[in-house]
Amino acid sequence: MRVAADKEIVVVDSSIVGMRLSEVSFPVDRSKQAELGRSFGDTDPVWHDPEAAAAAGFDGVPTFPTVTVLVDHWREGGVAGLVDAIGLDLARVLHGEAEWSYFVPVRVGDTLTMVSSVADVTERQGKRGGVMTLVKVDTDFTNQRGELAVRRTDTLIEREI
Repeated sequence: MRVAADKEIVVVDSSIVGMRLSEVSFPVDRSKQAELGRSFGDTDPVWHDPEAAAAAGFDGVPTFPTVTVLVDHWREGGVAGLVDAIGLDLARVLHGEAEWSYFVPVRVGDTLTMVSSVADVTERQGKRGGVMTLVKVDTDFTNQRGELAVRRTDTLIEREI
């Protein structure tokens, strides 16, 4: 435990590495795909029309590379629930980085099951003072056939002050 500005701060440490945070299944449905496309300003019919997707050489309607962010709407408590499960203080947390690795294509109509766990916890001195705790969370997404489709790694940063 550290004290900063007369306030007790609970410190997350490496003892939580490997801790399973959550598991949830969710459908990759056409309406959410269309909403993502609109939010990106992408009107290409390949993203929502099966005939256009087939004409472009796809075996189904492809999804946007960041489709896995939809899981945060299915996870109990959303992003705040994830932060709470780790034991971080939401008021002091920043999202530092997201990285995706793709293994098999995700198509509209798939059902993805997400399992997230703590991959690493480190500390470093912040440039503006105070210690920052960096928590890496690995989230694996498997499809309805049991294939690992996507791995997303998020880095959450909890500021001391």
